[in-house]
Amino acid sequence: MKLQISTLIIAFSLTLTYNINAQGACSTLLESIENASLDEASVEFKRLLSYKNPYCDTTGSDFEKLMKKVSTDLLEVKASTDQVLGSMGEPYYKGSLADYENQKVTIGRDGKPSGKSLPPSYKLPAGEYFAVYLWRKKDYLIFAFKGGNATATKWWQKGDY
Repeated sequence: MKLQISTLIIAFSLTLTYNINAQGACSTLLESIENASLDEASVEFKRLLSYKNPYCDTTGSDFEKLMKKVSTDLLEVKASTDQVLGSMGEPYYKGSLADYENQKVTIGRDGKPSGKSLPPSYKLPAGEYFAVYLWRKKDYLIFAFKGGNATATKWWQKGDY
């Protein structure tokens, strides 16, 4: 009798663990990322982004695949700034190149850094306006805009000079 109860408890625990893990915050609910429409991929990307789960920050994860899919699709349709922000969420930085340099990290008189850690401006694609998304605290997805539309995207990793 004790063995049966122990087996039942273990089986229940495994089932519960499996169900919790199956709904993990890093897994997509889409049937296929590649075949998803821009709207479907964008909704799913923002869903995963909302969890702020550090375990999603792995190379080859569904989160990374969705980020790349959405950015590629937005570039293909030459999306407006509003479309990009609506599909990707609020960026780490958005603004013109002139403002970009003013936002970069500087060391104040007290020795404390202020500003944003941004890719060097010579690594940016040509554009009038930029939206920079930070991923894994070291990878950047950069959108360049001309005339209000996305004209280029680029990935940059910290330390890649």
